[in-house]
Amino acid sequence: MNHVTKAFFTQSLKFISFWVIVGGLIFLVGHFIYLFLPFLLAFIMTVSINPLRNFLIRKFRFPRGIAVLTAMIVEIGGFGVIIVLIVIRLIQEIQDIYFNWPHYNDLLQNFFTHWLTKLEIYYLKLPGTDIETINNTVKEFINTIPAVLTSILSMAAKIPEIIIIIAIALVATFFMSKGSQRYLNEILNIFPLEWREHISELGRDFSRAFAGFIRAEFIIFLITLFLSITGLMLFHTRYAIFIGTVTGIFGILPVLGVGIVLVPWSILALISGHSLLAIQLLLLTTLITVLRHIIEPKILGDNVGLDPLFVLISMYIGLASTGVIGLILGPFILIAYQALRKAGVFRNL
Repeated sequence: MNHVTKAFFTQSLKFISFWVIVGGLIFLVGHFIYLFLPFLLAFIMTVSINPLRNFLIRKFRFPRGIAVLTAMIVEIGGFGVIIVLIVIRLIQEIQDIYFNWPHYNDLLQNFFTHWLTKLEIYYLKLPGTDIETINNTVKEFINTIPAVLTSILSMAAKIPEIIIIIAIALVATFFMSKGSQRYLNEILNIFPLEWREHISELGRDFSRAFAGFIRAEFIIFLITLFLSITGLMLFHTRYAIFIGTVTGIFGILPVLGVGIVLVPWSILALISGHSLLAIQLLLLTTLITVLRHIIEPKILGDNVGLDPLFVLISMYIGLASTGVIGLILGPFILIAYQALRKAGVFRNL
């Protein structure tokens, strides 16, 4: 084996080994993330309140502890009140949907049966067995909705556990924000002296990128949530809070966004004879999508330096590999990779 071939195989083995280790770490973190959930939330909240904390310290000479408490009360407290009010209304709407589900179930079954029959007769001329299979699939999907609603409502039983997680996260947020520099110095002291400058720079790049990502996604989520709920309420749509919240959550996804919810709904409204609602939903989708495409590249590009398509891919891989938590873990790994690449870690791999 000549020198070039040997070097190629050595580099390839290093590269593959590195990514196998990274993949194993992602798998372990994804499946045991619940053990670190309060501290992950604390890290996100710390990143969120630090700009206000720094402003209070720099502009008004607040002591660090007082500045942290003030920032937590203003930002986390204010956002928490809004979340509680939305959740209360959300639970009421979900309960109403659940109790009235037999009526909605009949409407949906009749709707799909009617249109599938017309589709079979006028367009596709499908054999009866094929259309029956489609019809059964639709019915099975519709029948799973009450179970989903029950699962959401059953989360109320976990409120004490959620309160404990939030309380631990809040306490951890205070200590992380108040003693962030001390904790960073203690972490740096683990490494050899010649590594510390590079590790410190890597940490700053990663923290800046991750903070930018959280800030960008949070802004996009708030804009999408506000426009979705406000638009649906203006259209006098029933369950505007519930549907608007679901739309806002899907709006976090890059590229796809609110169209996942609003476009199919507008099509169903159109073919069921509600033309005005269909037009309103399409206008709302267009408004949110246009605003998103204006602000998203700017926010993600300036704060994180990530392409929205790569963010979408990382979210999907994270979701497929580790579940819902992967929606956060996927971009987290992507940001870490970008920071490592910028630091030159991969040059010798």
